[in-house]
Amino acid sequence: MSAIEQTEAARPRGTRLPRRARRNQLLGAAQEVFVAQGYHAAAMDDIAERAGVSKPVLYQHFPGKLDLYLALLDQHCEALLHSVRSALASTTDNKQRVAATMDAYFAYVEDPGGAFRLVFESDLTNEPAVRERVDKVSLECA
Repeated sequence: MSAIEQTEAARPRGTRLPRRARRNQLLGAAQEVFVAQGYHAAAMDDIAERAGVSKPVLYQHFPGKLDLYLALLDQHCEALLHSVRSALASTTDNKQRVAATMDAYFAYVEDPGGAFRLVFESDLTNEPAVRERVDKVSLECA
């Protein structure tokens, strides 16, 4: 066996992840890239590389960059709404409800993953599908 064959035999092969796990991996990588670079500067190549997959694997899950961005935006809008709704339901005392809701909102903004940037600082708000989601989460949080 040659040195190249030995190296390739010793190299661990990529594991095939279940669809949901792969999708979550891709969304995590996309979040990092979109938060760091913004929508327009982010490239599918960057996202695939960050996720450790080929571009065809990325495109198997998301037909395009906008689809990927919208899936990520949906995920984070729903997370924020869930957090705010849970805070509202946590007590019947209105003063405590306001405090809990504000805490939930600011905890979302403080999250080190920077997801709030996708929702509140998007460079794609001129896209109707993005604008609709951002307006919805803002209205429902209010």
